[in-house]
Amino acid sequence: MDEARRVALYRLLGYGFTYPDADFVARMRERVAPLQDGRSGDLPLSPLLQAVEALEGLPLPRLQAEHTRLFINNFPRLPAPPHESVYREGRLMGEASAELLALYGAWGLEAEPTMADHIGAELEFMAFLAALPAEEETLAARRAFLRDHLLAWALAFAEDVERAAELPFYRALAQLLRAFLRQEETRLLPTSR
Repeated sequence: MDEARRVALYRLLGYGFTYPDADFVARMRERVAPLQDGRSGDLPLSPLLQAVEALEGLPLPRLQAEHTRLFINNFPRLPAPPHESVYREGRLMGEASAELLALYGAWGLEAEPTMADHIGAELEFMAFLAALPAEEETLAARRAFLRDHLLAWALAFAEDVERAAELPFYRALAQLLRAFLRQEETRLLPTSR
């Protein structure tokens, strides 16, 4: 898989975990389209493609309600909080958030402090790194970010999403996230498994 495809996958996944607005389905379709040619190896793209198509007939409030239930507010327990600090420290705005804000700043990027450790922001940061020339500094940053951040919590997050999701879209998104991160782990950190 080439770097452009990796960038597209990171951006697709990151966008998929954002709050769905009126253009969400159309934007998901735009992000999925370049990946439909079968050159993504053994990644489970077909279930996501089918789930995106199924969203076309789903009322937006139903999709928004599922997003809210999974990621924002659900009593008595949120099934899949989309923040690294929650998984690693048991709270929002933890040390991971501060560390990520500093890391993004070192690369000339800014993030909303409450969203720095959101799964979408972290995946977008990996897309940013993957889009840069593959020089040693950039590759080292990608390896470190994958190891120290995404692999430290996003696999558990994906399992929680898959387990709790009622809509096939979020299950398929979680399956693709887990498979892609495992593929990236094998490629970037071959001795870690």
